[in-house]
Amino acid sequence: MKKVLLIRLDKIGDLICTMCVDQVSFLKDRDVHWVISKGLGFVPDNADPKRKYLELSKEDWKTSLQSLRSFLKDFKPDVAVSFQAPWWVSYALWAENVPVRAGVKSQWHSFLFLNRGLRQRRSQAVQHESDYNLDLLLHAFRVNEEITQEKTPELKLVAPMNPELLAKHGLISGKYVVVHPGMAGSALNWPIAKYIEFIVEAKKNYQIVLTGTAADEPWLKEIKERFAGDSQVLSLQNQLKATELFTVLKNSKAVVVPSTGVAHMAASLGANVLGIYSPVRVQHPRRWAARGPHVRIFMPHSQDQDNVDPRCMDEISVEDLLKALSSL
Repeated sequence: MKKVLLIRLDKIGDLICTMCVDQVSFLKDRDVHWVISKGLGFVPDNADPKRKYLELSKEDWKTSLQSLRSFLKDFKPDVAVSFQAPWWVSYALWAENVPVRAGVKSQWHSFLFLNRGLRQRRSQAVQHESDYNLDLLLHAFRVNEEITQEKTPELKLVAPMNPELLAKHGLISGKYVVVHPGMAGSALNWPIAKYIEFIVEAKKNYQIVLTGTAADEPWLKEIKERFAGDSQVLSLQNQLKATELFTVLKNSKAVVVPSTGVAHMAASLGANVLGIYSPVRVQHPRRWAARGPHVRIFMPHSQDQDNVDPRCMDEISVEDLLKALSSL
């Protein structure tokens, strides 16, 4: 099985938690390609090593199905592993006679079109998302995990050198803290008042940089209003391309961020990450924590993972994050 196709049509954080697994030893001499969501090419382009990939849109699935089938005809993979993808991806693998079609046994198409499915109860969150992905890859190749002793790798991302960008915004490497409070709402977040309290204290020693997209406005609006006209708080919302965000994250003193894709990006870049996480079982850092060399996790204590009061996020203290920041 020399030609391998790995598929994850999902968000940034999910992709980072998946792309790392192609670094296992038994894929070393194989020709590996990825299929990823349209617009996320900056992840494999800035990974070390770079990955080969095909971008597809889940929204325009008819066009994407044609593109995928055309790619399969040319590439002729020996094995394809679908970590997460809609039905038409499984169909394309079957229609183009890919010999080994692996994936999670869950939705109807996985039973109909895949021939090497694996039951996984990821909602139980007994291990990290990357570990689940490695288990699926091992299953696809029928590799015995106990024999190989493979450990789940971590994805390494490389930020472009861009001193002009930092100079443009008056940023000095190591002298500012990135606060990225926004998220898609897939997990409990720190209250906005806590972010504001943290910024009030942290800006005494560091410049604060707010990042986010238009979708993060519900989280950023009140923060921006509170610090309007404050020279110590700079908003770069909607002003950075993905690779520019990489540079800003990498050169920061620390990144304060909830469970979202930016946490995974910052961790993979080797930045100091102060990650804010929910104790809810399906949102738990045991499954979704950002993985990197300098990650610290903050989460409410003593919570029933299946019966969580959202107000528990107030328990994460500003003082604990400030202590972590001062220790860096």
